[in-house]
Amino acid sequence: MIRWGAVIFFFFFKSLYDKQIIIEAFREICAKKLSLDNYCDMEEYIFSRVDKRDMLNALSAIDSPFVALYKGPYPALEHAADRWTEFEHTYLKDIFPLRPLEAKAIVNWVYQAYKNAVDRKDATKNFLSTISEFYHVKNLDFADCIIYVKSNIEINIITSFTGFIKNIQDIDRPGHHFYYRGHSNSNYVLLPSIMRKQSWITHERDMYNEITIECPDDFSHCSSHLDYLVHMQHYGLPTRLLDITRNPLVALYFACEQNPKNSGEMIVFDVEDHKLKYPGSDTVSILASLAQLTHGIKTDFSNWASDPKISQPDFNKKAIRLLHEIRLEKPAFRDEIHKENVKDCFFVLSAKKNNRIIKQDGAFIICGLFDEKQNPINQYRYEEKKKTQIYIVKSKAKEGILKQLDKCSINKASLFPEISDVAEFIKQKY
Repeated sequence: MIRWGAVIFFFFFKSLYDKQIIIEAFREICAKKLSLDNYCDMEEYIFSRVDKRDMLNALSAIDSPFVALYKGPYPALEHAADRWTEFEHTYLKDIFPLRPLEAKAIVNWVYQAYKNAVDRKDATKNFLSTISEFYHVKNLDFADCIIYVKSNIEINIITSFTGFIKNIQDIDRPGHHFYYRGHSNSNYVLLPSIMRKQSWITHERDMYNEITIECPDDFSHCSSHLDYLVHMQHYGLPTRLLDITRNPLVALYFACEQNPKNSGEMIVFDVEDHKLKYPGSDTVSILASLAQLTHGIKTDFSNWASDPKISQPDFNKKAIRLLHEIRLEKPAFRDEIHKENVKDCFFVLSAKKNNRIIKQDGAFIICGLFDEKQNPINQYRYEEKKKTQIYIVKSKAKEGILKQLDKCSINKASLFPEISDVAEFIKQKY
């Protein structure tokens, strides 16, 4: 039975949805995640987890016109469309690119036309057909605040430590290795940090060189580009590495440690034996060496690797700059780089060169020159019965799970053995 409130919202939302800026906001917050990962968690908006004062302050800090939406009370459902029209005529006289924070502000404002979570859930169910129509994402379903493509995805909800154990205890496959990663916000896109901001991608080489110039002693033990990247990752510099672990409890910790208002995600990667690489692998050297190339050269390589008209021998003739960089650390490297490897990703077993990697049982995914729309990392997500298994850790379960993990000696002090982190953990205990 459909609630009348949801029907009203559906027509209200339709009246707003001819507004290009609202289309773009929902594309950024919802449709983009759906197109990349086949699911999107709307819990933050359904349960009104966006703090109005914090949003107002954040919008003010970037001098956004959307401040005006948050200065007064949220609109009642029957007045929302008129309020938006008035705001648009007064403040949106120029066309400008929508920033992520502004997209979040718009989506939250639209959802706040409802005053309780039940009505927001009903509204979201009715919103599915609009998503399909505007963003060309088919076969959508809705469960537990999550919009997902039901033909491709199975949602597993984790509400307790024991529930987590039940979900993963039967994961096994002969000839395969399983790796794990935890995100404290289930709407994070599965990308290495360097790909999360365009300016970081553009200035990857600059960041690499600046930190080695400023802190040479910290890198004195490094003998390869991979060593450098691992050490940079350790200290928070954006790189083309994505941290993973062989211990599912470690991944569960990272799914719970931050963002208490948001559900987290525990990702399971299913990797065939022959897909694993060691630190000395030529393929790993190729992708690690990309960090020392300018953005323009990397763009050329990506275009050449994608062009079916360019043969493998011709590609290697064009890739002379990358070959030179590889030979700086591997003088005997053969003059051959497979085109497909440049745009791929690989799982790398990490050398146990620092205590954090040892304690976290860490490994890495090293990523090539792909963009988020052709993200090859997702092909390694664990599947059952031809459906990708998504493991969502509910926000309300995070605190209890962290307490259970602490009993298993999985905590900040054990995973981050530097004295500053241990001191912080001890301080928080008391």
